[in-house]
Amino acid sequence: MLPEKEYQMWPDAELLAMLRGDDRKAFEMLYQKYSARVYQAAYNLFRDKVICEDLVQELFIDLWTKRNKLNISSLEWYLKVAIKNRVLMYLRTQRATLDLSAIATLTEKYTTDSRLIQNDISTILENNVERLPEKCRQIFTLSRKEYLSNKEIASRLNISTKTVENQITIALRHLRTGLTDYLPVVVAALVILTES
Repeated sequence: MLPEKEYQMWPDAELLAMLRGDDRKAFEMLYQKYSARVYQAAYNLFRDKVICEDLVQELFIDLWTKRNKLNISSLEWYLKVAIKNRVLMYLRTQRATLDLSAIATLTEKYTTDSRLIQNDISTILENNVERLPEKCRQIFTLSRKEYLSNKEIASRLNISTKTVENQITIALRHLRTGLTDYLPVVVAALVILTES
């Protein structure tokens, strides 16, 4: 084992070679160098601090576990791709709750290329709105497109405010489910755009 200062001077390829040889200090140096960057990449995709921290820890544990079999040309690229895959897998398996406005804000950050993504999301949302039961669709449209309050909708349709709230909740749940199925494509596209 070398003194810490000497490890800091080694390029990634050398540290990886040492890691393959069970050098724990090389692993610690790689962790110090990349864990914050990997966490940021995860957090940019899914803004849950605890889950992102867990995913980063799991990734580095996996890196240590598979150290003897590693065949990596670019560690930084490998870690970024690996953490994005872990986030996508988490979203697929856990059915994480989505904030539709957060997705819209994310896509608006990227101009020309993101217009295609925004159009895709808009199309998916419109298609899912069309599939809502008639009364549910009517209430949702009055709320989100005509910007009427729940009270105004209830008055216009001669129903209770509670019914309006329930129908909007049903509509949002349905729309979130539809968008969750599409999320891996959105995230992958955003990842490409942020790296280009």
